Amino acid sequence: MTDEPGPLIASGRAADVYDLGDGTVLRRYRTAHPDLELEARIMRHVADQGFPVPAVHDVDGTDLIMDRIEGDTMLDRLSAAPWKVMSYARLLARLQQRLARIEAPTWMLAEAADRSHPQSVLHLDMHPMNVIMSPDGPVVIDWTNAAGGPPGFDGALTYVEVTTYATETPVERIGQRIFAESFRRHRGRRAVDAYLGAACDHRLADPGTLPDERIAVAALRKKVAGRGRT
Repeated sequence: MTDEPGPLIASGRAADVYDLGDGTVLRRYRTAHPDLELEARIMRHVADQGFPVPAVHDVDGTDLIMDRIEGDTMLDRLSAAPWKVMSYARLLARLQQRLARIEAPTWMLAEAADRSHPQSVLHLDMHPMNVIMSPDGPVVIDWTNAAGGPPGFDGALTYVEVTTYATETPVERIGQRIFAESFRRHRGRRAVDAYLGAACDHRLADPGTLPDERIAVAALRKKVAGRGRT
């Protein structure tokens, strides 16, 4: 693939995204990414089930070429219209419920997975920055962490991520709490709460969790343990 792919349009913790100018983008990881073929395979699998993801065109080493999705992120929309916070929380919950109905094939499951019960496809990073509000509807991006497992874990992880995301103002913190609790209600409190402790542990074990987030996650983990949830 070209060494000069095009204009840089986004940069995340592990990869950069370039506009290739033909309706596609190149996401290039800065370091080796052994699971990129798996990520592309998962995206194609959920797309085949009708779930809204960018179409994947090619995978090569640290490079992934896929459709460019036009539109703001859900977080951008929330920032522009904070009074729609509950509506967007409900939308995120419905997207995740829709994904949870897609059974994970055996090639997605870890060796230790409980195969006596059907396991769902889990995004494992579904939050407002990873949903693009395209003209054709919401599209979920960044499937780097996707795997198979119990669907409630995905909901709990989203709740933990949203709850512990660093905010700057009291108004933002109020909106954050409203979004998180509205998401939890629409996603299903029982399903989310059953995996809250495990989701906190997952975030604490993730080297990409930022220091401020880590403090917030540890505090939430302590609160969850105090309620008797593991």
